[in-house]
Amino acid sequence: MGKGGGLRASNQDSLFNPPSSREAALALGLRDQLMASNFALLQKHVESDIRRQQLLNIERRLREHPYPPQLVIENTSICNLTCIHCSHRELKRTRRHMKRELWNKIVEEFGANSPDTEIWPTFYGEALIMGYKSELWDRLDYAAAVGCRNLVLNSNGTLLHRWDNIDKILASPLRRFILSLDGLSKETFELVREKAKWEEVYPAVEELCRRRIANGQKYPAITAQFSVMKQNAHEVDAYRAYWEARGAEVKVRPMLEWTATGTVRTDTIVHDSEFRIACPWGNNTMAIHQDGSVVCCAVDYEGKVKVGNVNEITVKEAWRRLGERVRRPHREHRWNDIPDLCKGCGDWQVAGAEYEEESVEGTRPFWYYDKDERSAVG
Repeated sequence: MGKGGGLRASNQDSLFNPPSSREAALALGLRDQLMASNFALLQKHVESDIRRQQLLNIERRLREHPYPPQLVIENTSICNLTCIHCSHRELKRTRRHMKRELWNKIVEEFGANSPDTEIWPTFYGEALIMGYKSELWDRLDYAAAVGCRNLVLNSNGTLLHRWDNIDKILASPLRRFILSLDGLSKETFELVREKAKWEEVYPAVEELCRRRIANGQKYPAITAQFSVMKQNAHEVDAYRAYWEARGAEVKVRPMLEWTATGTVRTDTIVHDSEFRIACPWGNNTMAIHQDGSVVCCAVDYEGKVKVGNVNEITVKEAWRRLGERVRRPHREHRWNDIPDLCKGCGDWQVAGAEYEEESVEGTRPFWYYDKDERSAVG
């Protein structure tokens, strides 16, 4: 048994004998201690007094920032999976890569003016698709060269074994590399991550973790992310133990609905509640689509709300416009004045995530370092 009572398997075991859903549960005695993760209980967020207080605490810490604390830049809107909890399969806008000169313009502004902003070089696409001919890694190197110090990449892990991507991740300027896996057993993983293959992804992630440890590297920290939904909630604790035993950090978060403008839904979000807080996504994030459009927030995947295009204006000007259109009405509770997209969206209810204690300095989202806000989200 590994840390936290987790499963410990050899590399051969993990490759040829993936744990079944039942085995994963029994390994942690989950019949007796059900689920330690609060999100795994699948409660409706606004119907839990504890969760409502957490959300109020999160709202209390929202404030204005001169530049976005978190910037999501869509280097590509192409993805190779059709995950059941993602609206990418219904995406109507053009799927293509961002032009290199636009990426350069954006990161140059941040390197000069807000170097510690969390920059995520992906939004509604799989960035490792751009690992071919090293285009992704060249872009990250350029961002670091112009002063961006907090680069965070999220991936589905399906292309880790291609184009020397593991080598390039370990040699990159990334602060964090996040793998969105969402299932431990083969059946659960492949149900949620439709088109992905457990026997390709899991061994590759394990190899990445082993090599990072063997190299004695501090960065990038490797995070195994788990979005909780009814199809996988029974595996949360086994998943956490499995990846902690292999040297990865684990992030557990509730599933969202991507603004509820597509078909993705979760029973944990309530759309007719009188309780509401200012949206942390709208206040703290800025999202730029591959064509340069600045949209409402980091869950406005289709671009229902646009305030300009950074091909034509600065990021700071776009951030100012978002403040007038989105942030101020939210923080002032002027609910009639928020965008129609926000009125129908319940994703503010899933704010926050569960982390273990930080083991590598500087590898948590910006809100983690505010002790009051950190205690609010678990």
